[in-house]
Amino acid sequence: MNKDICIGTGLVALDVILNGKPETPPKFHAGGSCGNVLSILSYLGWSSYPVARLAKNAATKEIEKDFKKWEVQTSLISKTEEGSTPIIIHRILRDKNGNPKHRFEFKDPDTAAWLPQYKPVLSKEVDSIVDKQPNAKVFYFDRINRSSIDLAKANKANGAVIFFEPSSIGTNEKAFNECLQVADIIKFSIDRISNYAKLFPKQQVCLEIETVGKEGIRYRYSKEKKASNWSNVKPYIIKDAIDSAGAGDWCSAGIIDKLCKQGQKSFDSSSAESVKSALQYGQLLGALNCCFDGARGIMYNIAKNDFSKLVKKIQTTNSLDLTKVEFPKAISIVKRKPIQISSLYTS
Repeated sequence: MNKDICIGTGLVALDVILNGKPETPPKFHAGGSCGNVLSILSYLGWSSYPVARLAKNAATKEIEKDFKKWEVQTSLISKTEEGSTPIIIHRILRDKNGNPKHRFEFKDPDTAAWLPQYKPVLSKEVDSIVDKQPNAKVFYFDRINRSSIDLAKANKANGAVIFFEPSSIGTNEKAFNECLQVADIIKFSIDRISNYAKLFPKQQVCLEIETVGKEGIRYRYSKEKKASNWSNVKPYIIKDAIDSAGAGDWCSAGIIDKLCKQGQKSFDSSSAESVKSALQYGQLLGALNCCFDGARGIMYNIAKNDFSKLVKKIQTTNSLDLTKVEFPKAISIVKRKPIQISSLYTS
């Protein structure tokens, strides 16, 4: 059976997850928005190909090990001395009232040195990447740079749906507008881009999605009767949340899974009802992941078949209340010994 293919570029990083419990050593997961979305899609049955420019070090080996676990394809990842493998400390905490919160850290907790940061794929490599890559149904990107835009244009010409998930507008307004012109779907957090509706009172992209945290989602879809107006999707209610990191990545993957399996053909024929249903599905996946440590905690704690059955069961209830959901028996997780973070990126 041929799987639908998603190619993506942007932030592929190593997440070092710390939950503050001495008995729980650090967890090393492939992360970053791009790394998470493509890993989740693989979990949902897609064939995923991240495009990244990483370094030759232990952090990259950890990412590749995790990608292999989830059958993410690594043939479009380069590993060179000039590359960089971002490392992000993902610290899970509680506030003074006991409510969960998380903090991303970009300095080595042992040495206070800055951890390696993201480097985009070189624009001169785009043509060779396009020649090597399979024909994709979806192209995902989360960073604004020349190579990402050129890859998006090349994949769009081949019939892919272009999913753009910026972390900010950035300093180059022209480049951001170029991303909007090539995108079929844009999804962003109101925490990162608070003035999108003011900057763009008229719709720029076929499907515009604004996540508003506990308030759910606002969106504009060109096929709505009043497309210029923003519609709302209510959030799911959960109990005993542990970690909200990654909820947006699950939401993105869910939307892609429901709307884009046949590329432009399926997306172009999407009704207003199917778009709203896809947004609700994405929100459901994100809400469920909040009950576990890490941006993709579900994947390490619940067997894939059990997770699929759980999602279907919830969908049949048509309820937004997840406070009484009973999760399947957790997978036994192999613990690892603590290591110094610096050993991941220094030779």
